[in-house]
Amino acid sequence: MKPRFYIFFENLAASLMSVVKILILTTFNLPKPPFSFPDKPCVLLGNGPSLKDFLHKHLSFLENKELMCVNLFVRTEEFTALKPRFYILIAPDFWTKEEKPGWREERYKLFDALVEKTQWDLYLFVPAIARKSKDWKAIISQNKYIKVFYVNNTPVEGFTAVNHFFFKRWWGMPRPHNVLVAGLFIALNLKFSDIYMAGADHSWIKELVVSNDNRVFLSQKHFYDHQLSQSDNKAYTPEAKPMYVGTTSRERKLHEILHKFYYSFRSYWELKEYANALNIRVYNMTEGSYIDAFERYYI
Repeated sequence: MKPRFYIFFENLAASLMSVVKILILTTFNLPKPPFSFPDKPCVLLGNGPSLKDFLHKHLSFLENKELMCVNLFVRTEEFTALKPRFYILIAPDFWTKEEKPGWREERYKLFDALVEKTQWDLYLFVPAIARKSKDWKAIISQNKYIKVFYVNNTPVEGFTAVNHFFFKRWWGMPRPHNVLVAGLFIALNLKFSDIYMAGADHSWIKELVVSNDNRVFLSQKHFYDHQLSQSDNKAYTPEAKPMYVGTTSRERKLHEILHKFYYSFRSYWELKEYANALNIRVYNMTEGSYIDAFERYYI
């Protein structure tokens, strides 16, 4: 165990660095969402493979609850069936110049699908950096039902009290190395009475493979893999692929991938502290989930 003085100075350094990052990266004049839901529960739908079984068996649980979905959910049949009110896109891949194979095409398929399918009020949350990308805004503006909100995804770390000060003002969030971190942060700041997470498998560790030439591959499985295979009229399978550094084409090494996982799981514990401070209950409904921060809830 680290000595207390070491932890203190570690947190002090992290908080000071967070202040610097906020001053450089945060946009302070972003309009905050003009609504909150203190009397309404929310279900945050991750895209893990377990969501398919959850929706098949427990669809009725979603009744009278607000739904929040992420990433490629719009390209599934469930999007128009469930009509979620909240949609989260936080990864830089959607907004910056893309070097990874195929991402440009995937990006436009997503925005086109949002415009084509959405026939109800939808709140789309995207990072502040997305304001600089004009092409996606031209597409989304074609749909009168979609309202865009920009959020600061500046990573905040350090003393808990300082973190919460920044969180409440939407100036930053725990490191959003996974979109569910950002989704849960937004749900907490919208003050839902209870938040349930489904499809939050996060069981990537058992899917890692290191090849004989020391390349690292990860099979990222989603509940919608079969649907996308049919819609694209081609094989869309969760075969093992390299993970890349940021928006570059450089493949991550094993320790870099595990470090990324570390930040994701640590962020959930930071959000648990934030939820406790807000007196909001967060439940993980995902069978076999690797997220160990939240109370389990099974129907």
